[in-house]
Amino acid sequence: MFQLTVRDDLSEVIAYTSPNVPIRSVPGKLSLFPNKAAVCHWHSELECIIVLEGEMHYFVNEKVHRLSQGMGIIVNTNRLHFGYAVDDSDCVFIVLLLHPSLLGGNDYIESHYLNPLFYDADSDAILLSQDGAWQSQALLLIKAMFQLAQKQSDHFEFQIHIQFASLWLLLYENTVAKNGLHQCSSAPSNHLKDMIGYIQKHYPEKIALNDIASAGLMCRSKCCSLFKQTLHQTPIEYLLHYRIQKSLSLLADGNLTVTAIAAACGFSGASYYTEVFRKLMGISPSVYRKSRLS
Repeated sequence: MFQLTVRDDLSEVIAYTSPNVPIRSVPGKLSLFPNKAAVCHWHSELECIIVLEGEMHYFVNEKVHRLSQGMGIIVNTNRLHFGYAVDDSDCVFIVLLLHPSLLGGNDYIESHYLNPLFYDADSDAILLSQDGAWQSQALLLIKAMFQLAQKQSDHFEFQIHIQFASLWLLLYENTVAKNGLHQCSSAPSNHLKDMIGYIQKHYPEKIALNDIASAGLMCRSKCCSLFKQTLHQTPIEYLLHYRIQKSLSLLADGNLTVTAIAAACGFSGASYYTEVFRKLMGISPSVYRKSRLS
């Protein structure tokens, strides 16, 4: 089972897979995530996803995109995002994270070519299809960089640097250079982010719907509507999902009883924890623990 490490402000702790450069390349599969959904998060890296098999929904800054086999998406820096299953089906994909510092170092380049795209509200997420000429080229560049990062042969860092620059120019020419700069976007600061942040910070405590809504400065009805429209979950469903996800590492550790883990993750008792765990994971906490410790 795969878990993201997320701070209280929802920013992800990134573990780079390349020793000397800020790059992360990993194969992905939704069935490796609890309930086939990642935790909502953001980071300063550009995120590139390409679907190899199946399909999935991808949430970026309150908009949901549907990605099918062969499609890709580029999530801009500092945007709230996560992927989740379509009708509980599995999805196989690749993930490539590239930090903007790979392209920076010159004030003119940063101000004229990097920052306009970073802060363009219309470029929160850039969808890539094999049908479009420049988009198919972008997909090829992402796949090539992913392979380079996976193999890590001689000079792969510089080869990725060159291809990342080519990808960025391609994106720049077909977004802000072509359509102009739209309303500036920055690090996540919307109401949904505040409510998710509250849940992820206070999940061990007793949380009511009123508490979540208050964190977003809205009424309970609007809070529920926003969660359903964007995350396709109620606030309480998201809370339970997050609590179960946080319990996985405790189960795998093997030091605490199921009752103690239930209490540590905000559940009222072991029986309710087991009921929710079985519903979301398809097995009991005890069976999951045995599979991880064996």
